[in-house]
Amino acid sequence: MRKLIALALIAIFTLSSSGCFTMKATAPAKTPVAFISEGKRTSFKQSKKVWFALWGAVPISDNSSARIIAENELKQVRVTTKITFVDYLIGAVTGVVSIVPATMTVEGNQ
Repeated sequence: MRKLIALALIAIFTLSSSGCFTMKATAPAKTPVAFISEGKRTSFKQSKKVWFALWGAVPISDNSSARIIAENELKQVRVTTKITFVDYLIGAVTGVVSIVPATMTVEGNQ
């Protein structure tokens, strides 16, 4: 019985921590925006959770940076996507039903 429980826990962790995520680093239409390098300082930073179904295959929330760029009138941006430790913790619970999060961070200057 213990082997079955251990196997189930391993399977749940594996399914909840893997996936193929697609996040779009896009600018609003007809808006000139330049991407900036990692070392350049920025005056703006905002992170958001992006939610996916089927362990990352289907985005179920906005997976684009365009709205954040437009709302803050950014002209130079850097977009970073990652799965944080908190995302792993959330995914360990919600991954059982195939819903997992990832984090998108938009930094920039006006």
